[in-house]
Amino acid sequence: MEIFTYTFVQYAFLAGTSAAILSGILGPMVVSSRQSVASDVLAHVALAGVGLAAVFDFLPLIGAFAVLMVSAILLWWLVIKEQYATDALAMVFISGGLSLALAFMHIAKNQAISFETYLFGSILTVTQSELLLMIVLTVIALLTVVLFWYPLLSIVQSPVYRVPYSHRPQYMQLLFFVLLALTVWVGLKTVGGLLIGALLVIPVLIARNYTHSFKMLTILSVLVGLFSMYTGLTLALFIDVPPSSVIILTLISFLMLSTIAKKYLL
Repeated sequence: MEIFTYTFVQYAFLAGTSAAILSGILGPMVVSSRQSVASDVLAHVALAGVGLAAVFDFLPLIGAFAVLMVSAILLWWLVIKEQYATDALAMVFISGGLSLALAFMHIAKNQAISFETYLFGSILTVTQSELLLMIVLTVIALLTVVLFWYPLLSIVQSPVYRVPYSHRPQYMQLLFFVLLALTVWVGLKTVGGLLIGALLVIPVLIARNYTHSFKMLTILSVLVGLFSMYTGLTLALFIDVPPSSVIILTLISFLMLSTIAKKYLL
């Protein structure tokens, strides 16, 4: 098992831990509020940030972070205005994000930035500075969710119960979008912008077969995400397949097995 002593492998497992924890915490809220498409929206606009960084020659993840924060605020503002249907907004953001990303990457075609790295992830190339930032953001997100647990639940579960928990539900909704943007940012380098939605949703689908408490659903989603991340990453190291694909395929396999187990064994 000498491969696990390599620094880049250890960084990969730590980065995967951050992605799995963030996705496990936000996933139940995303599924309960039926806003799974929001993760895809933010993932696509993040790619525009990567392209922007390529044009102006700075770190891609910095560009992605800036665009994600701006987009999360803009998306929140448009949603609370209720002027446009959510699915229509999603189409505008997704197509616009991809169009900008393609245009920027064409302009910066001489830059040595691999767009595929952020489409499908490149967890084995996570640097020390990227890892440290991922860990810091994960800790901040964890503390934020713990501090605002009930106000956040009031937003994502049932608008009827907003008043007892929060007198400013719109700001809690903004906080939710910002936390989701942070999750997408961490997911860009670990599983990629096109696959982060699966890491948010599939662990929840697996976990809810075995629990009826939202708090337990969140904990179990984190555990499922971690187990799938570690299993997929380990398999990828030995069979020489892109880690992001193995991680998501592992999740899908667990979903199928859990569905069969619930139907025939429980």
